[in-house]
Amino acid sequence: MTNLTLPNNENIFQRMTNPSDIPPLPEDSQFAPDDPGVVWVVEEDGVRESLTFALMPQFETIVYPNATEFLARADLDRPGCLIVAEPLSMTTSGDVQIALRQMKCPVSVILLASQPDIRTAVRAMAAGAVSVLEKPVDPDELASAVEVGLVRSKRLYRRRRLLLMYESLSRRERQIFIMICQGLKNSDIAPLLNLSQRTVEVHRAHIGRKLGNAAPVRLLYELAKTTEDGSVLTADFEGIDQEALERAIAEATSSN
Repeated sequence: MTNLTLPNNENIFQRMTNPSDIPPLPEDSQFAPDDPGVVWVVEEDGVRESLTFALMPQFETIVYPNATEFLARADLDRPGCLIVAEPLSMTTSGDVQIALRQMKCPVSVILLASQPDIRTAVRAMAAGAVSVLEKPVDPDELASAVEVGLVRSKRLYRRRRLLLMYESLSRRERQIFIMICQGLKNSDIAPLLNLSQRTVEVHRAHIGRKLGNAAPVRLLYELAKTTEDGSVLTADFEGIDQEALERAIAEATSSN
């Protein structure tokens, strides 16, 4: 075993500690506040104005005349939902959904089409669209789709920020992070990594600074809430005594 994976299930938090006892996020944490998200509308002039009027009471709304302008000018580092008419969804380099996916943006997409056929709907949904709605669209139906899109986008946005924090850790810091989350103490970690306890303490201090002073368990817990797959984090343990590592984790698990 060269990688240790932390699975996404409630049992891991029960093993580590009671979830209600997990230290809360610091108020100044990099991932404590939530961006409410924005709605971008790419439509023809007349329709664009009517959609904006219908959405503005509930959502922050920004309009663009075409997908190329949207990609060039929109702040794609924040969560949001793009409402785009099918004829305007193409850019000079291809479909806007493909462009967003290649850019790893957390933006969700709602496609509007005058006469959506099955092929169009399947292609859009396969590319990750929240919904394909027929024009003229019902304002209430659109608002409901936007709410779903913003929830999805905020989850992706939060996960990306959390993963970036984890990825900022060095290989050694990731190892220690994973071992902390498995319930190991400094005195357990030091011999497994052939380090002194003081060195482990220094690494933990570095981890704390990189995580904005949030506890490692809290970062793991927040990540688990943003994913639907079977794993959350992995760390490379190549060169570490695997049997001793597994034994230490088993002992820590049984003592919690």
